[in-house]
Amino acid sequence: EDYTIARTSAPKFSTNQIAVIYADGEIVDGDDDPQNVSGDTFAEMIADVRANDMVKAVVLRVNSPGGSVLASDKIRKELQLLRESKPVIASYGNYAASGGYWISAESNYIFSDATTLTGSIGVFSLIPEFGKAVKNLAHINVTNVNSNRHSDMYSSMRPLDGAETAYVQQSVEHIYDEFTSIVAEGRELRKTYVDSIAQGRVWAGADAIKIGLVDEIGGIEDALNRAAFEVDGSASYDNFYIVRYP
Repeated sequence: EDYTIARTSAPKFSTNQIAVIYADGEIVDGDDDPQNVSGDTFAEMIADVRANDMVKAVVLRVNSPGGSVLASDKIRKELQLLRESKPVIASYGNYAASGGYWISAESNYIFSDATTLTGSIGVFSLIPEFGKAVKNLAHINVTNVNSNRHSDMYSSMRPLDGAETAYVQQSVEHIYDEFTSIVAEGRELRKTYVDSIAQGRVWAGADAIKIGLVDEIGGIEDALNRAAFEVDGSASYDNFYIVRYP
């Protein structure tokens, strides 16, 4: 029923609108995956909402276990620009974890269900190696032509050497540092404290509120009412027309 928003007294073409953006699915790179949250598509959509003067506030409905760092950060940066002119209220569904938390941690206010799985403030990198399988099972020999010693490190046809493993580890730690910084700034927490509750841990919404990752237990109607309050002090969103993206 959270997704059924039927109660509104505002006319359909009202200039007083609240937009609900549904970030539903894994966060992926590109713009051609309608079943997930495609970074390019959502970034463009958020930019369109920002440019729409009829939209006075936004509810970001997150139901995502995360995904691509690049796609998540594209969405986050567009939401940053959006918040300069319109309040953004986050509403969490079943999941708002990892990238789902990355994109929403800086929202003006965060509502979560008590059973939402959130947090998962962590980063990992997985680089498969198929060289032996290709040779032993498919009987194909692969020869890489390199411009330098490490140019084929992501080819998946050989294991990483020590220097390459160290490089990937450094990259993971850099992204983790950025993630904890985003959370610390967005939630007005000390970065050392964020690190103590981060490290990949997943929290239920009822616990997340105790440690400062969310503001209040509530559903999407609570988020809509909060959005209306942020705009003009209204206690209810009845006087706003609700538009949905995508």
